[in-house]
Formats: sequence, structure tokens, C-alpha cells
Amino acid sequence: MPSQKYTAYLSMAAAMVTVGSTIVASKMMGGMPVFIAAFLRFAVASPLLVGMAWFGGKRLPRLARREWATLCVQAGLGSVGYSVLLIMGLSLTHASDASVIAGTLPAVAALLSFVVLRERLGGWTMLAIVLATLGVAVLSLDTPAAGGEHARRWTGNALVLDAIACEAVFLLLNKTIKTPIDPALVAATMSVLSLLFCAVPALFQWTQASGPVLSGRAVGAAVYYALVPTVLGFHLWYQGASKASGAEASLLTAVYPVAGLLLSAGVLGEVITTQHWIGIAIAVLGIAVGARASKP
Repeated sequence: MPSQKYTAYLSMAAAMVTVGSTIVASKMMGGMPVFIAAFLRFAVASPLLVGMAWFGGKRLPRLARREWATLCVQAGLGSVGYSVLLIMGLSLTHASDASVIAGTLPAVAALLSFVVLRERLGGWTMLAIVLATLGVAVLSLDTPAAGGEHARRWTGNALVLDAIACEAVFLLLNKTIKTPIDPALVAATMSVLSLLFCAVPALFQWTQASGPVLSGRAVGAAVYYALVPTVLGFHLWYQGASKASGAEASLLTAVYPVAGLLLSAGVLGEVITTQHWIGIAIAVLGIAVGARASKP
């Protein structure tokens, strides 16, 4: 029914707004050691996600060793790697830059599918990759900052792009797991594994810190990251995605970079330049083209 479709669209759009807010939250966590910030996020989210799966009657099926290895790689790269690299990158660059770069996720995932899985790239997909590249390239048209600020910004942008690549690997590896796993169980398993992976480096950073490592702003951002994008965002996305096609879900991911850009201005007070607007428009067009390519 049309009303169910609209409800699904709104649910997925709301989920993507929460995902876009991770850019702002990661920027606010920049003053905290990265593994401590990631550990705090997963420590808050894990009990909630496990509880949701357990009380929902979900039980993890028997998995092959190779599938467990895949889940571990997904947690290490797609969860921990993404979080750590995003926080590191945003300590050096603008959240508005990161929002434009976030729009490349579908294109990066498609490119990795071609390189790693040897999947065929159709004309629409290649166009989406070109548009994503142009969207990021537009950032170079911005006026260079004085001194070392320009180099810091581009180092940060490179780290953010690496974070997006980690997330793309996560999506890519999903295709290699043959045993059906409920999405709630995937989210809970990813969070628990990520918590375990972060524990030792977080403890090391804590013992090596020469001063206070926790600020109210950074801790609040980490808790927000755990509760809203990780838990609520997951629930909203799968609630909507279960009633929509793959192409429709792909198209709704365009809300992610746009929300990140608007929240960068509204919450952090960043100045959004003409280059950012052009870059985000090209990135969203690329996502739309990619969604067109995913139609059967």
C-alpha cells in the first residue's frame, strides 16, 4: 500500500539522518583518544543490541569457521576501523568535508566489488563512480588554508575516505556469508566483537594518557553515537528496508551526506561553502545513478 511505502521511506530517511549525525558526533569526540571513544560507544550499544535480539527471540545460527572469520573482519574494519578512522580524520578536517566524502560510499562499495569479487560494472554503475569522484574532487576548488592547515585538512579527508572504504568492505563481505542471519543478530554480534577488539588498545591508551582523557562533550557524543545512530538508527533502517526494494533503499542513503552537511552547519557552526554544495549535489546525483543501476 502507498501509505506503507511512505512510512518505510520516512523510517529509512530518519535512519540516514542519525547516520549523518555520526559525522558531527565523531567530530565532537576528537578530543578523546580514538580507541577509548570507540570502546565507550560499543560498551553502551552492545547490551542494548544484545537485549533487543534476545528478547525478540533471535538466536544466532550455527556458522562455519570461515563465516565467523568474516564477521570478525567485518567488526574489525567496518565497525572499529570506520569509527577510529572517522574520529581521527575529523580531528584534522571539517565535518562538512567529511559529509561530501560520505556520499561516495555506494560508489566505493561498487568499485571494491569489481576489484575483489570481479563483479561486472554496468554503465550506470561506472557513471555513479565517476560522479562520486567528481563530488570529492570539487573540494579541491576551495580556497587553500594558510600554512599547514591545508595539509592537515587533506590528511583528514584521506582518513575519512579510508573510513568509508572500511564501511564498503563491511558491505562487500556481507555478500560472502551464505548462512541467513537476522539483521538484529548481525548488529549485536558486530557490536560485541568490536567491543572486544577495542578493549586492549583502549586500555593501552588509558594507561599511556598523561592527563584527563574524558570530557563531558566527548563522552556525551560517544553515548549519543551508541544510542541514536547505532541502536535507534539500526531499528529505523531495517523497519523501513523490510518494506522497500533494494533500489529504493539505495536511493534513501542519499540522506546520509546531506544530513551530515546540514548538521555540520547547524550543530557545529561550520561555514558551508559553494564547493560543499556543489560536491554534495554531485554525490547525491551519483547515489541516484547507483540506485538506478541496482534496479533489476
